[in-house]
Amino acid sequence: MCNSRLPQFMLIAFTMLSVTAIGAEPDEEQFCKSALEAQAARFSGMIAKDIVTLDELLLDELSYGHTSGWTESKTSFLSTIESKVIEYIDITPGDLKCQIYGEAAILTGQSAMNLMVRGQPLEINIRFLEVAYREDARWRLLAWQSVRLPDD
Repeated sequence: MCNSRLPQFMLIAFTMLSVTAIGAEPDEEQFCKSALEAQAARFSGMIAKDIVTLDELLLDELSYGHTSGWTESKTSFLSTIESKVIEYIDITPGDLKCQIYGEAAILTGQSAMNLMVRGQPLEINIRFLEVAYREDARWRLLAWQSVRLPDD
């Protein structure tokens, strides 16, 4: 995995988050911590438009479901980021939970998203479900599905 510097806000947000590893054994707690670190690195790569880092953090079989219902493969997701169809300005996750099943991590949470979609600003709050798979001692994203939460 490429070393990418997490913006300070991501590091602060990550350290302040309360992570629940349901039924966690000591190894599971460490797996959850490392899965969340991989998620934070991916979010940082999305904001930085770091295609090299993202390529390493995504499985080839990726299914990435946006709040609109649009689903992308790894190739199309990387193209969307690179072409700036969607530009991620800020991603602030919260209410994170993690469950480990063998080599799979199921992460759920909410996130405040600040983006540009086809040049138009968009600020939304989402709830997400993420599946990461651990191979060669690193977590890579297999599936992401998100829904938009109603505006308050």
